[in-house]
This record gives sequence, structure tokens and C-alpha cells, in this order.
Amino acid sequence: MDFNTLMELRRHLAIQHHVPGRIRIKFSLKLLADPRAQTLWNEKDSRTQPSWVRNTKVNMFTRNVIIEYDPQVVQPEKLHEALVTEDEARFSELAAEFQAILES
Repeated sequence: MDFNTLMELRRHLAIQHHVPGRIRIKFSLKLLADPRAQTLWNEKDSRTQPSWVRNTKVNMFTRNVIIEYDPQVVQPEKLHEALVTEDEARFSELAAEFQAILES
């Protein structure tokens, strides 16, 4: 799953359930109309998936994405906030933090 694209398309997402290390996200039908979404459904690709993401599962029937991640690397609160914030400046701050984690 292309995590960067998932973050870009976050307006089409709603968090259904989140515990540290596992988040279930519901996506809207509008997401399917976005051409960028096609990269989300590709098979797991280690080049587009951050190392702190342990596993992803996409269920097109229920329109759910489950992401299992390392809560020791990414703070669950910040991941949650990045997916729900409407403040673009705050999202940019969080995205920069995630990028720093990737580069370390």
C-alpha cells in the first residue's frame, strides 16, 4: 500500500477504530473515483510502505483499510491526528515528522 497516497487522500477517509499499533479506516466511494487511489490497491510494495508499517489489509467489499504499525516508532496520537486534521499547516508538521522518521 502506498502510504503517502493514503495520506494525500485522507479527506475520503474516516477512522473507525484505533488502538496503538492497529488502525481501521473506512474509505468513501468518492475515493474510488480518484485516479491516485489505484496505487492504494496495489499489492504490498516495500518501496512505498514505510518500515514502521507492519501490515496492511484492504477490503474493497466493506471499504476498509487496516494498517498495523509499530507504535514504538510512530506515536498513535500523531498518526490519528494526521488522518483527521483539516488544518493543512498542522498536517504539514506531522508529515515532516513522519518523513524524519523515515530518514532516520
